[in-house]
Amino acid sequence: MSSRIPRWFGRRTPASPAAITPGPGETPAGPRTVLEADGERFLLRSSADRASTVAELVRDLPAEPGRPVVVVDVTADAAGNLGEELGCLLGRLSADPACSAARLVMSGAAAATAERLPLAQRLADAWKLEIEAPDAPIVLVPGGGLYVAEPTTRAGGWWRFAPGGEPEALGARMPAPRWQRALARVPLGALGGCVVQQIPAGLSLRPAGATAPRTGELAYALAVHPERLTLLVGSRGASEEIIAENLATLLAGLPAELRRSVRLAPGDGRDLLPIAETVADLLGTEIEVCTGLPFPLPDGAPGAAHAESVRLNSPEGEPTWPALLASVVCAPAGPDGHRPAARPARWNLPDPVDGPAPEPATLCLPDGAYAVAVRAGLWVGDSPVPPPEVRDRPAEARAARIEIADTDDDTSRDRLLTSLAALLPRLDEQVREHAEIAAPKGAGPETVGALRRFSMRHGVAYVTGAREEGTSVTSDDAGSTPSEPSAAPPGAPVRPVALTSTSTGSPAPATAEATPVHVAAPASEPRPSGPEEVPAPVGAPTKRSAAEAPAAVLTVPSVLAGRPATGSAARPAEEARIPAPSARASAVRSEVHATESVPAPPAAMSTAALPAAKPVPAPSLAPRRTGTAPTGVSSDGDRAAFRELASDVWEEHTGPVNQALIRLPALRGAGEAAARADLIAVHLYLTSPPDGPFGAHALAENAEELRPYAACLSSGLGRLPALRGTLMRAVPGPDIPEDVVPGAFLHADAPLDAVHLEAPNVPVPPTEFVRYVIRPLTARRTSALTRDGSGAAALFAPGTAFSVLARYAAGDGLPGRVLLAEVPSGAVPFRPPSDEVVARLDTASRRLPLPAGPPWPVRCTGPFTS
Repeated sequence: MSSRIPRWFGRRTPASPAAITPGPGETPAGPRTVLEADGERFLLRSSADRASTVAELVRDLPAEPGRPVVVVDVTADAAGNLGEELGCLLGRLSADPACSAARLVMSGAAAATAERLPLAQRLADAWKLEIEAPDAPIVLVPGGGLYVAEPTTRAGGWWRFAPGGEPEALGARMPAPRWQRALARVPLGALGGCVVQQIPAGLSLRPAGATAPRTGELAYALAVHPERLTLLVGSRGASEEIIAENLATLLAGLPAELRRSVRLAPGDGRDLLPIAETVADLLGTEIEVCTGLPFPLPDGAPGAAHAESVRLNSPEGEPTWPALLASVVCAPAGPDGHRPAARPARWNLPDPVDGPAPEPATLCLPDGAYAVAVRAGLWVGDSPVPPPEVRDRPAEARAARIEIADTDDDTSRDRLLTSLAALLPRLDEQVREHAEIAAPKGAGPETVGALRRFSMRHGVAYVTGAREEGTSVTSDDAGSTPSEPSAAPPGAPVRPVALTSTSTGSPAPATAEATPVHVAAPASEPRPSGPEEVPAPVGAPTKRSAAEAPAAVLTVPSVLAGRPATGSAARPAEEARIPAPSARASAVRSEVHATESVPAPPAAMSTAALPAAKPVPAPSLAPRRTGTAPTGVSSDGDRAAFRELASDVWEEHTGPVNQALIRLPALRGAGEAAARADLIAVHLYLTSPPDGPFGAHALAENAEELRPYAACLSSGLGRLPALRGTLMRAVPGPDIPEDVVPGAFLHADAPLDAVHLEAPNVPVPPTEFVRYVIRPLTARRTSALTRDGSGAAALFAPGTAFSVLARYAAGDGLPGRVLLAEVPSGAVPFRPPSDEVVARLDTASRRLPLPAGPPWPVRCTGPFTS
């Protein structure tokens, strides 16, 4: 078999010496193709791309023994030896008796030109392997799917090539859901005043004037259910609404097997139930309606195969909290005009502890109470049937609404609230983060007062009345502040990634939401004999410096023309193309991508390696001072001065921040340029050692000189998602300062790093350190910029103040402990938290480190006020 693998295959001619594959012992002059293997999954990537976004999704691709998956993610400047590497890999696979086929994830590998057969056909013939390959740009869909956004034919997209045989069309999705072949019979394009197109999860119906979904948007990240077709109704930003008659026409025209399995999902965040009820009347059939958008759950998530999470979608197009009532089924009105209430179809509640409930979407609670999942959130009462006004209230992406039954009996009300308090910790973290408790309509002062006190004790926002009556959120203390929108909530859906081939190209703007990745198809392909001339790829992007490359304009390759064909006969004339959005605009790699490095999370180190405490200013025993640290939004002058201060290191932080802005558009706010400068300040701080020129000590000691940096840092932190829970910082040494006593105020002159104790696999400091345990208000998650998967890192802005609630000296095997609550800024008075909250802080402070647990991070170690 080794004779079939030519040593010099893929080598360029001597006229292109820079592209010649280096011989043994030689050092490559530039990037080259390298191979990574993970079981039955193989990735060919550029040696310069050490943080490929594609690599993160390759692990999710389905692969089975004997049918490996080969993914090509190679930039044009590294493609000189791609043919040789791919040929060697296919040679090894074909020599394995257990290997009968391979799935080649290379955009356009199944497309033919007027002169040549498809690359996949030539590979199948050369290596005697069955090859599956796409005929157009590929989108890697979260959850392990592979989707061809613009197949060359209606039945095409993916093709199977047998050695010497005819290619077989497999459809646009791989692996193929059961409904895929039936979907090929659905008319696409204009429908009344709407447009119908395919998306990975099924179909999209949008107003004719609305922008089509793009490959980097959430429409391409929806869960591809093997049994259920999802119909995405509406489009974000569209001013027109979907007409019920158009939706009914589309549903009526679906093949029977599709019509039985279809479910509607809101593409614009609006409530779909009213239009679904009208359509149900027109068709005389039941219709399932999702409360939000269904996304695949990550690997290892609880639940059966193909588990999903239905999340509410904000007007800005960002998922917020997972719906407790995921979907309902609405029925047509009867002959008398009466319509039965929509019944729950799928819901997301904790596992029951008191036996099965008598009604769907219901959980039995202690003391005979019931918790019922409703579209707006949760209802708690003595009956499993909520009142109609609660049952029918639409959901809001902004908040998960919790209501209790209206009762004038103090004992009954207290019992319901006690049951709710026991249920809250069992709810999804993002439900808790977005939860608000509302008084029933017409509730008396006793109920209102009880709910206010409950919100204070349990950190849940309190609403004075129904939103539709024009009331607003009131913050009664630090614990009842409504949560801010999260830019990267835990469990948020992964964005899809598009791959393109290198053919001809022209500049075009990329979508902001896409994660750009460029995959270069080889200018030549593996052959079983002899060296040959390999021309350079046509239209390959020219390399530019990071300073020259604009953030929003990327080089966009076009799709290879033609369709699969065999050597014996050409296929019939090309059928009409599917009216789908271009995958090219969002399918490319930024020219600065290959030179960027992804920042590592804050360094963690063992106890022995922790440095001694550095002397810093003593903590202030006064409330928050004004004028010490900048707060609020940075000004143009602040950002210009900061750029001058950080001119030597500015460019190395631009790339990671640009990547974060692409992954998380919510970080931009009103202005992208201002957001970029602010977030560069945050990234600079997170990647600087505490005693570095831009670290915490420098900010405390050189406050006036670094004031523009501090202003941008504070402003940038305000763009990151807020974090609730319990935080901890550790200080070396067993003694607590004498002036840190209950009632005193500690003031941080510099940013303050801490660990989120509710994060998974969280570290615990050694017992010889004093622990400062904090109830936060304005702490921010930093994982949006550091890709810290655990989400354990938290950061307070300079100028934050804290009130000392309690102190405990070391003893009885426990470390010294200080319990703190953040003091609200502005005119909001500080109200000490309840005894229950203080007890929870104390419980958290008593944790003992695990022998094999992760080390305590050095960034979260040192004097509390830095």
